[in-house]
Amino acid sequence: MKQKYFDLHLHPLFKNFLSKYDTLVPLPQKKFDDLAQPVRMSNAVTNLLDELFIHILKSQSSVSQCLQGNLHFAVASIVNLEYGFADSRGFFSNILKSKFSNPLDKTFFEKVRSGEISYYRLMLMELNLYKQLRDMPESQVSILSRNVGNKSAPKKLNIILSLEGSHNFSKLMIGNPLKTDFVPDRFIDIQKTLKLSKVADSLWREIITDSSNDPLPDNYSQNPARNFERFYKSLAREKMDLLYLTLTHLTHINEQFLATHAFGMKMLRHPSFYPFGNGITNLGLEVISTCYSMRNHKGEHRPILIDMKHLGLKSRQDYYSYRKTLLEKNPAYEKIPIIASHVGVTGYTYNEWKNALKRDSCTVYNFEGARAVSIEMQRKNCGKWGSFVNNDFSFNAWSINLMDEDITEILNSNGLIGISLDVRILGFQSEFGIQLTSDNEYLSTADFQTHFPQITVKNLPTNNLESMISENESWLIPTKEDRHPLAFCFNIIHIIQVALLRTEIGEPWKHICIGSDFDGLIEPLKVSPQVTSLDELEANLIKWLAVAEEAYVKENGGKCVLSKKPTAELKTIVRGIMFENGRGFIDRWLANFGI
Repeated sequence: MKQKYFDLHLHPLFKNFLSKYDTLVPLPQKKFDDLAQPVRMSNAVTNLLDELFIHILKSQSSVSQCLQGNLHFAVASIVNLEYGFADSRGFFSNILKSKFSNPLDKTFFEKVRSGEISYYRLMLMELNLYKQLRDMPESQVSILSRNVGNKSAPKKLNIILSLEGSHNFSKLMIGNPLKTDFVPDRFIDIQKTLKLSKVADSLWREIITDSSNDPLPDNYSQNPARNFERFYKSLAREKMDLLYLTLTHLTHINEQFLATHAFGMKMLRHPSFYPFGNGITNLGLEVISTCYSMRNHKGEHRPILIDMKHLGLKSRQDYYSYRKTLLEKNPAYEKIPIIASHVGVTGYTYNEWKNALKRDSCTVYNFEGARAVSIEMQRKNCGKWGSFVNNDFSFNAWSINLMDEDITEILNSNGLIGISLDVRILGFQSEFGIQLTSDNEYLSTADFQTHFPQITVKNLPTNNLESMISENESWLIPTKEDRHPLAFCFNIIHIIQVALLRTEIGEPWKHICIGSDFDGLIEPLKVSPQVTSLDELEANLIKWLAVAEEAYVKENGGKCVLSKKPTAELKTIVRGIMFENGRGFIDRWLANFGI
């Protein structure tokens, strides 16, 4: 019997959604096979280019592949196309919008770039596909929810929904903060304006017309917390639900700025990719408070978890501080865990990270009005393995990854950490092949001053981001497959070692799972390029975890625990990381964490 698997973060319908832009609302009914099949991203003409960069688009987690790989629980994250992606420049951007990335429908890029649509409507369009998938008689998919009265028996694939980026519920036209996408007063106006199909989907009808009994505040279309609250109630009426909200994504959202995001995009060039601001705004704090106090249409408490991924370091620190305030006001909130859905680790404490700054590399860059400080950190070594070639391993010190303080906050909240399958996040480096020319990332000038108050920004050298084209468009091509699972294992080992040193948690591996980010712009592990190959990843964890632990402890100190366990017990621990830990977490969520 095949083993079952769990994934805390993936995008099974995202490519399918971007393959055809439909004007009808709701989207025309599709067949199961139409939604379930993988999307071929290249053709024979592009095979040569495939090895260079299109493979980044080919990490797949389509529904049929999830079923084939025996993925039993999948947290499907809805993230819509941001303006920075649609308006970006550079070689990869041109490929993304060209025939080489067929069958992506370029209408999406044009609609977003020209401001003809809101992020909210895009989110509803993708959400509608999940609803169709759930309601198909022949579907092998369940959409799990706390808002189902008589819980139906789980099917072969059980999807839990989440939102990646709070821009998803912004009703303002993209690029136009003065215009709301659609809030007509009467249902008939929707039919005329949006080309509504004859049989109106109740989710669309309720959300678009805001036909609940709640009074509308004058500024509700500009209030993200109220938008989110009303959206969730309508979602609950349709017996759907959300596990978590990733407060930010990869770009600065002008229309709805809630928090400073962590820099995480070197493949595309656009001002919005560079961090802005100084932590979480008051609007962002209001959204977090709403997540903790969220109630469905029946008034039942349904908290939405906050995901640490993509939050800038200062934003994460702001969140932990604000969470303490919320817990003081309502001790029941202590049962609400923190998660990090698809991450790696820096290997550092916050102070160690600050001390690892390469002071001479700091430069202030300006690019079309965006101003950010480029920084580079000395990487922390994980350990050594193998021959004299490619035998050094180090963590990725970018602040998008977890500091030790992040790890302790998440684990002490009884939370869950999903380890990304993106080798760049994990810290993989190659001695040969095309590489990233440096390890620099970017902080907003305000965040830089917060973390490094001893360094005056105005005294730093300045430059224009156009001068960094060659670096932004360089590529990392791994050269040795064995190094991929070891990089993954080192990230797991560091979390375990931090927990054993800094918390009272006896079995920290029970708080770790997979957060693949399949169908995102990732460079996946060679041993697990698609969701169908999670069994291969499991076999590699069994093979390499103990090896990684011994190498880590030799390099950094600590205590060997996994390498001293019998093989059967090690396999049980790996089985937990691959499935049981996630399943238990979803069981707790369905029980509303006992609140």
